[in-house]
Amino acid sequence: MAELIVEIVALDRKIWTGTARLVRVRTTEGDIGIMPGHESMAGLLTAGEFVIDRLDGDRLRGRIDSGFISVDANRVTVVADEVSLDSENRSA
Repeated sequence: MAELIVEIVALDRKIWTGTARLVRVRTTEGDIGIMPGHESMAGLLTAGEFVIDRLDGDRLRGRIDSGFISVDANRVTVVADEVSLDSENRSA
């Protein structure tokens, strides 16, 4: 099964690194989905939700303030000013 290698980085810390089958983010051009085999691209991100469908079947959700995305050879890198994961906002 083809997979994406994904890295989500905020200005002050690494947020998440792992494998996925789908990454969805909001760019200045609109929402996009990245799957294995996606053409190389770079884009500016705008404030909004991101979703990562991990290879293990779990889903990672969060919000990005602004930043950029780079896609090349099944590697997705998201660099954002601020990132929060939905799991960080839940109370125990």
